[in-house]
Amino acid sequence: MSAGDETLQPSSDSFWDIDCYKTTVKRTEDGLHMCSELMKLITERSEIEMKYANKLKMWCKKWSDIIDKGPEYGTNKDVLVGSLHEADAMGDVHNGIKDRLMEVHAELKKWKNENFKKAMVGGCKEAKQFEDDFKKAQKPWAKKLAKVQKCKKDYFNACKQEVAAQQALSQTGTGAVTEEQVKKLQEKVEKCQRDVSQTRDKYEETLKELNSYKSIYIIDMKEVFDNTQKFEEKRLEYFKDILIGIHHALDLTQINEISTIYELLKQKIGLSDASKDLIWWSQNRGADMPMNWPEFEEFSLEQSLSTRKEKSRPGVPISSNNDTIRSSKSSLHNLAGKEPVQEGKAVTAGVVASQIPSKANAVQSTANLTPELNRQKSYDPDLNPFEDEPDSNSKGGAKVASDPSGGTAEAGQADGKIWPTDAGVFQTSNPFDEDDDEEEEDFSNQVGVLVQALFDYVGHEKDELSFKSGDKFEKLKDRDDQGWCTGRRDGRIGLFPDNYVKVVDQ
Repeated sequence: MSAGDETLQPSSDSFWDIDCYKTTVKRTEDGLHMCSELMKLITERSEIEMKYANKLKMWCKKWSDIIDKGPEYGTNKDVLVGSLHEADAMGDVHNGIKDRLMEVHAELKKWKNENFKKAMVGGCKEAKQFEDDFKKAQKPWAKKLAKVQKCKKDYFNACKQEVAAQQALSQTGTGAVTEEQVKKLQEKVEKCQRDVSQTRDKYEETLKELNSYKSIYIIDMKEVFDNTQKFEEKRLEYFKDILIGIHHALDLTQINEISTIYELLKQKIGLSDASKDLIWWSQNRGADMPMNWPEFEEFSLEQSLSTRKEKSRPGVPISSNNDTIRSSKSSLHNLAGKEPVQEGKAVTAGVVASQIPSKANAVQSTANLTPELNRQKSYDPDLNPFEDEPDSNSKGGAKVASDPSGGTAEAGQADGKIWPTDAGVFQTSNPFDEDDDEEEEDFSNQVGVLVQALFDYVGHEKDELSFKSGDKFEKLKDRDDQGWCTGRRDGRIGLFPDNYVKVVDQ
């Protein structure tokens, strides 16, 4: 049965009783409390949506990395990674739901602050105002009612005394009672009857006065009550609007992006092509891969003097014209353009150190030597690196330089001084030694670009980095002409082939 169908019966806690309006006042305070509770409800739901969105995105990233590092390949790998984008996109959808819920939360908070003003002693000013209005409307009625209740009490007491006097008088016939005592009892009965009559008249008069004020009391109380009803109606209607806003925020059927997400997912799955994957495998890992079959190669002196052997990158054939030979690790000064060495004049060690040519250019550098040294270039057995027997000017197989004093010294040294050899190269040791002084770039404070390894690579020399497929490290310097980059991994700086890695989007 609905509230409107019930037959209302008077109760001991009727609204019209003294102070029973406080229940209605409390409803206003409860409205403020319900605003806070509804805000908390929206906040918790938005947190659930945010956590779910974050879980989806974390799951997507985790499995993207696993699949990327895993053995899957080709279109099937692309489809697997693409299917994970659904979770990432749905994460964005649920983040959108969270944002819309928080917009509803902000609207509710604003409405609450506009309609419920906080009181100094707790609660809200609106409830305090309603309570004061009810007190003012009920105060005259309360006074009149108290007067009626007092008259009613006096009347009932007078009636009780009259009954007691009548009983005492009726018992005089059963015992020995003097005439004087009977007379006193009769007088008492008469007095009680007069008191009953007087209190009754006063009780009826005050009650009549109370009833005459009832209409005014009802009007005043009803007016305040109607104000509370209007205030509560505004709250209930706004709560309905808020719930509609929550529905719009949560209704997935109204989000067009969802149908697009799953349509794209369906299209992505349709791109899986087993035949393409098998062809790719055959061409990149199987029988259809290109191969540099062994062929006869002519000897090249320049290539033999190169500081680094040719290196091929995955899927890139070795070039026959030395395009993929990596350049020397340091740039040493060429002798071209330097001041010619005068015959019979020693050269200091500092000059020698700055004029040692790179090993790759050792042969070419002889063309730029001084005329005195270059005139022997037409042919000299000493310049033949394959000559087994030392000449008469050799000592223990080492070149001997002429000393201005008339003596001889080992190539590169004379009386503690440094001299040019017959080949025209200043040296104190083997010019092709790997341990020559190099001026390397300082990358200690440089911030590089994050890259990820596509294949395993094991460094063949001490200045190269080794890594596994999927490892991430920094690229400090872009590739040179031969395809080598400089990078830093685990604090170590070295070289690596550029086509073994890809740049990671940050």
